[in-house]
Amino acid sequence: MAFRVAVLVLMLAVATHGSVLKEETVDGVFEQAAAGSKNMFASLDDSAGFMAGSWYSHSGSGSNFLCLPEDPEWLQYDDATDGERGFVAGAEYETDANSPFGVHDQHDAPCAVCAIPRSTTIMIPAKKTCPPGWTSEYFGYLMAERYNHRRTDFVCVDVEAQHLEAGASNNNGALLYQVEGRCNYNLHCPPYVNGRELTCVVCSAGLKPV
Repeated sequence: MAFRVAVLVLMLAVATHGSVLKEETVDGVFEQAAAGSKNMFASLDDSAGFMAGSWYSHSGSGSNFLCLPEDPEWLQYDDATDGERGFVAGAEYETDANSPFGVHDQHDAPCAVCAIPRSTTIMIPAKKTCPPGWTSEYFGYLMAERYNHRRTDFVCVDVEAQHLEAGASNNNGALLYQVEGRCNYNLHCPPYVNGRELTCVVCSAGLKPV
């Protein structure tokens, strides 16, 4: 099983493992954007795409994470590099040996996009279960860029996350760090605990109109 990251954008769901109608169906990034995006990739599985984003120290380009397909298509292009453009970099886990995701440290993150039969999805931080009447698509850990890097979306990464074996070098890029609570930053403690990694869950509800 792969791994999902969830970022809410408009209407679908994002995850570097994907979300699923059946447990064995999809691994990847949910991207709430296009209703009826079943055909966004030919194969919704662990290798559907590569997670990407802006370089961690750059202040420009996009702030959201992307799920890039393995088979890109082009219009007119110029392969000469140009400093007057936005840049996209591959995403890499930045964890440590003692973290829940220590096994993924410095590895590149995969992703996939999937469609679900319910019309509404939400990502709930600091929970691993959904409210009554909602369907749990997956749960895991909240991740984002490091606190002193550029800002990104908070994403929900599947507890059964995977990584790309070929991407084990420390090349940086768009970086994924686990998120912890800090009580001295005006966070309510209790119930939150200083330094504890935050969980998350992606939930769906309602029927998609025919």
